[in-house]
Amino acid sequence: MAEPVRKLPADRKPEPIPSEDSFRYGTRYRTVRLPNGETDIEEIPLTVEDLLDPQLGDHVTQSDQHVEWFLRLGYLLKRYYESRQDVLVCADLKMLWGIPGLKCPSPDIAIVQGIRDKRIPRPSFDVRKEGVRPSLIIELVSSDDDEVRANDYVKKVEIYRRAGIPEYFILDPPAPKTQDRLLLTAYRLAPDGRYRRIEPDAGGRLLSETTGLLFGVESDGKTLFLVDLRTDESPLVPPEEKARKAEEKARKVAEAEVARLRSELVKLKKH
Repeated sequence: MAEPVRKLPADRKPEPIPSEDSFRYGTRYRTVRLPNGETDIEEIPLTVEDLLDPQLGDHVTQSDQHVEWFLRLGYLLKRYYESRQDVLVCADLKMLWGIPGLKCPSPDIAIVQGIRDKRIPRPSFDVRKEGVRPSLIIELVSSDDDEVRANDYVKKVEIYRRAGIPEYFILDPPAPKTQDRLLLTAYRLAPDGRYRRIEPDAGGRLLSETTGLLFGVESDGKTLFLVDLRTDESPLVPPEEKARKAEEKARKVAEAEVARLRSELVKLKKH
């Protein structure tokens, strides 16, 4: 039996619905001491600035599209570099630069080359302790909120420049804000310590020199094109898909050979 609808008291007016959700960026929990000496957990809203320096336990609000892109790209890159013991792919892992006053984001994806031991669990990535920093950081823009977008397009550019990240790529998935197209923007650290925009090639593709990965957009304007120029393979194709395609190619070759032999046999019988 359904619960009866609760009515407001006759002398109480409905509370106005706030025009904006104060928790739209996410939630942070902190322990507070009550007047009676007991402790309680307080839920506080995250700000746009908090997104640039998240703390352990923060719950950051993400769109379904962001989660989909993040999981797929992060998973496939991890699988692609799985056999490389010197390459670590970090997904949403907080960076600790060791630079006073510099905010420490949790990049969507960070590729670290020259890692000593990729097997150890890491609650964060301490650049000073690891002795190496990410060579490529990828951020996925996921919001129509101009302030959140400014984090990726403006503020993180300066943060990653000061942190000495050689390359920073921004992937802006199809959305009303992008006129339903995938947009790519990339920066490379110049010898003078400044970021320079990476110019696309004739096909509109952007090359990450540190990883050899070539980023582009397919002809539909929405699908990411990604290929490793060193191996001529695409990290976007899962290993099982590669195996299936290889098996299919071998089957077609075998079928063609059988057809050729049958043709030769028919010719011999005619003679």
